[in-house]
Amino acid sequence: MICGSIGRIFGLVCSVTMAATVVAHADDASNDRVIAEKTEIIATDPTNATAYELRGEAYHLKRDWNRALEDCNAAIRIDPNFGRAYNCRGRAYSAKGDRDRAMADYNEAIRLDPGYGPSYTSRALEYFNKGDFDLAIAGFTEAIARNPKQAYSALLRRGEAYEAKGDADRAVADYTEAMQRNPTAGAPYELRSNIHARKGELDAALDDCNSSVRLEPDKAGGHYCRAVVFLKKDEADAAIREFDEVTRMAPTFVSAYLARALAWHKMGDDKRAVADCDEAVRLQPTNATPYKRRAAAYRELGEHDRALADYNEALRIDPNNQDTLANRGLLYMMMSDSKRARADFNSVLALPPTDKEAMDTAREGLGFLK
Repeated sequence: MICGSIGRIFGLVCSVTMAATVVAHADDASNDRVIAEKTEIIATDPTNATAYELRGEAYHLKRDWNRALEDCNAAIRIDPNFGRAYNCRGRAYSAKGDRDRAMADYNEAIRLDPGYGPSYTSRALEYFNKGDFDLAIAGFTEAIARNPKQAYSALLRRGEAYEAKGDADRAVADYTEAMQRNPTAGAPYELRSNIHARKGELDAALDDCNSSVRLEPDKAGGHYCRAVVFLKKDEADAAIREFDEVTRMAPTFVSAYLARALAWHKMGDDKRAVADCDEAVRLQPTNATPYKRRAAAYRELGEHDRALADYNEALRIDPNNQDTLANRGLLYMMMSDSKRARADFNSVLALPPTDKEAMDTAREGLGFLK
């Protein structure tokens, strides 16, 4: 959250965890080429299930979940025993938030084509998304055993699962093995950088980001990694220069706009923060986070009505987000609306305690209101 004046009154330690997660390295241009090629094939052979499946995967990488789902469904209609098409459809369902259908499709993909490693990785990733890290680790381990020649992605994901469980040593071991299996890839360095950063080892984190940029200078991931570390080092101007590179290379990378908005806030320029949030909203109008981040910037600018409208929209999309509820409660306090502030803080405390900072904010807010 971007800390507002009320947060400072409470003496809260305000921070934003900007994890240097892996940026998708498949660029839109290559996906567009695949889509164009497969569309030509489908035009001449509308029964080509493989062409539909590959086009569906390309749409998935472009975050066009609906078209991905349509193409994966078409592939399955043509060939009901096409295991990879079920994996394709499962990924589309997962991206749309339909976890149960996604898992059913992964299981069917594995049943039909038990030698296809990516289906095991997809299923393990679904366990990861559900927060079941032990099953995720077991699934990624099986994916590595089933298809060792394509184990690189599973190693990265298993490392992330170990990291989520707090086992940094095993995470680093997986990232290191991934480096050995794919020595020209920057992603393992970006992920290891995140561990260094969380430990406060910012120089080591920056070294890993620099390695990623050296290995893949034309990819956005290493620059994003470096920008995040600069942000953590309170070098906002350097962070902004790196985020500028990211948005130039990957103009649809929403997280870069949101992180740069935070950098602008640190520079005292909340109007530019709003502009970056505007772009994030345009790119992902159904994602609650850009509205929440823009609301915080509007709050800093004293535009409380606009801030409230954005918090309301964020909660319409994600009704039980504790951080958004806590921040809207703070905004209501700034607007001298104690009744609604109290209601939001109580709503936070009524939910499972998954966000400690939001829970602490709600308790302190209620204490302040008494």
